[in-house]
This record gives sequence, C-alpha cells and structure tokens, in this order.
Amino acid sequence: MDSIINIWQAFVSFLNAGGVIMYILTFIGVLICFFGLYQLFWLSRLSLDPEQFSDHGVHLWAKKALAMASSRKGLDGLSLMDSLEVCFSRMESSMTWRVPEIRFLAQISTLIGFLGTVTGMVKVFNTVAKLGKVMPGDLAGGIHEALFTTVYGLVLALIAWFFAHCIEMLVNKHMRSLEVLIFSKLENK
Repeated sequence: MDSIINIWQAFVSFLNAGGVIMYILTFIGVLICFFGLYQLFWLSRLSLDPEQFSDHGVHLWAKKALAMASSRKGLDGLSLMDSLEVCFSRMESSMTWRVPEIRFLAQISTLIGFLGTVTGMVKVFNTVAKLGKVMPGDLAGGIHEALFTTVYGLVLALIAWFFAHCIEMLVNKHMRSLEVLIFSKLENK
C-alpha cells in the first residue's frame, strides 16, 4: 500500500512540475495510448478470414471483394478492377479510422507543450518584474516548467506518431494479404 501511495505522490509531483499544462498533456497522453492500443489490438486480431473482419464495415467490403473475384463481375457501372479498388479503399479507411485522431493528438500535444513553454517564460518575466533584482533560483521554477512541458508534449507526439506508424504498417500487411487472396482467386478461374 505504501508503494502505491509513493507512486501516486511521485506522479502528482511530476504533474505539478509543469503546472496546469501537464494535466492537459496527461489527458491527451491517455487518449493517445487508448486510441493507439485499441487500434493495434483490434488490427492484431484481424485475420484473413472475411468473417473475422468484424468492425467498421471491413467484413462487408472483404466479402464483396471476394465475391466479385469469384464471379469476375464488378459493381454496377464499374469494371472488376475499379470495383475491387473501391472495396480495398473502403477496407483501408475502415481499418485506419483512428489514425487521423492520433495524428491530431500528436499535433495538439506539441502545441500545448509549447504553450507550457510560453507560460513558464511568462512566470520568469513576472518574477523579474516583481523582484527587480533576481537570483538564478528565483527563475528556476518558471524555466523548469517551460522546458518540462515542452519535453512532455514532444514525447507524447512521438508516441502518437509511433502508434500511427504501427497501425498503418499492420493495415498494409492486412491489405496485401487480402490482395494476394483475391488475385489468387482471379488467377484460378
């Protein structure tokens, strides 16, 4: 129990080191991790079996693509290849649906981190204005806050971009596997 209390106190002192901005950045970090881990988990469970494409319409478009490949007939008014391209495009957008949000959170965390830089520097200048003559220790708190929030925002942005990259790699892997399956059906006829 004491270790949990010590961890909690360390976490709170970590947040307080950067001021209010740190609480906002931590909330953004939780969203980044939730969206990224959820999407990676979902994609890692996806299999080539069209019945297993179970979310966001992926199964529907996979089934349509496989059915069109088997029958060698495209959607109404489209050639077979154009129809397959539509299916692939819809499947890909269904599998990457969290990537734009993750990238947005990466950009926001960077900007909010820089906002922390500005607020920290404002504290430094306020201290100079109030005291006139200052010692380095008088300025250290504001400078610490300014640098701490910037680093935290940049680290969160890097984590978000990492998640986005991993998600896109898994989606590409699934798309290539499905393409191989569909084109093998086309070649067999």
